[in-house]
Amino acid sequence: MAVTKSDDGERPFSGPAPAPVEAGSMVPPATPRHVSWDALRVIAIAAVLAYHATFLAPLNLPGLDLPPWPLRMHFPFGASLLIVVSGYFAAMTVGNQLPLHWWVRRLARLLPAFFVAVLVIFAIVRLFAPPDFPRPSGTDLVGNLALLHLLLPHIELVDLAHWTIPVQVSGFTAIAVLSGRISGRAATTLLWTILLVPILVRITLMTQDAPAWLSAVMDGSGLNRAHLLIAGVAIYRWSKARMSFPQLFAMLCVVLFAHSEHPPDGDSVPPFAAALVLICLAAYRPVWQLPLLLTLARPLQWLAGISYGVYLMHYAIGTVLARRLADLGLGWWVWVPAFVLCAVLLGWLLTICVERPAFRLLTKRLPAKAGSRPAS
Repeated sequence: MAVTKSDDGERPFSGPAPAPVEAGSMVPPATPRHVSWDALRVIAIAAVLAYHATFLAPLNLPGLDLPPWPLRMHFPFGASLLIVVSGYFAAMTVGNQLPLHWWVRRLARLLPAFFVAVLVIFAIVRLFAPPDFPRPSGTDLVGNLALLHLLLPHIELVDLAHWTIPVQVSGFTAIAVLSGRISGRAATTLLWTILLVPILVRITLMTQDAPAWLSAVMDGSGLNRAHLLIAGVAIYRWSKARMSFPQLFAMLCVVLFAHSEHPPDGDSVPPFAAALVLICLAAYRPVWQLPLLLTLARPLQWLAGISYGVYLMHYAIGTVLARRLADLGLGWWVWVPAFVLCAVLLGWLLTICVERPAFRLLTKRLPAKAGSRPAS
């Protein structure tokens, strides 16, 4: 069985080896899959699960005891790493299709699974959460489904992890609008502008007396996390010799500064910086011939393939399960593994039952590549 990249160019699946492409065929050849990118996605989702299960959930929710200190992961960086990787592959794939088609494919990948996850999480939390757990309201449900959970301060997140979805939707929309219109030095200038302006606004205008509309524009639109997508785009441009290494280094230094200045508080800059180095290595030399990675290639591929589903489903349902187990007198050594296993199981189900079928259904009439015929 060969490993091929999915037709959206971002989240590959395994499948039968493709037949040779005949001359004049409209079917694009498969592109190689590298375990380096699978490993990065698995590192990111593992960091998210570890931070939420061993630190954030027991610290903020009643009835869950913190694990012993050496087992607590208190430095968040996994979600940010996932967004940087998304930015990298967005820059890689946006030129393969018409911008509108590319944008539809991005949203077809993101939104159906997100909508189903929100509905399932809302129902489970409302039905099974302990009485002292926070419960989302009907208004919160509508606000989350409308992607307003960052923009409107009175809307509570149905799942704490879902802050990344509006950021990616906003970022992909901006990339689609600008794609094909700006290139070369103008593109680099635009990246610097989008990176620097929010920092200047944060430092100079976002004081205690800042108007509500400014907070909404900065923190509700995703601008406070635009630096994550910019980092991915910049790394891709550097890997294709469209940006020099000194330019990339300077931009990533400013990205790290932005990461320390923009909310939420508590972002861990050192591990995020290490993650950026790994992404640069994967972009520069994607073939990692490391014995351990090659041995674990198939498990890494499987976990990477369901990472988005795991991310969507893990936190709220995992904390309800953890609390119910804790109420039975079971310690962290039971409910932390249960949290992780539940996330993987639900993420797998969401991927195979919703994400992949919905993507195929919504994009079957779109050409996989610019100039090719739509699938029949």
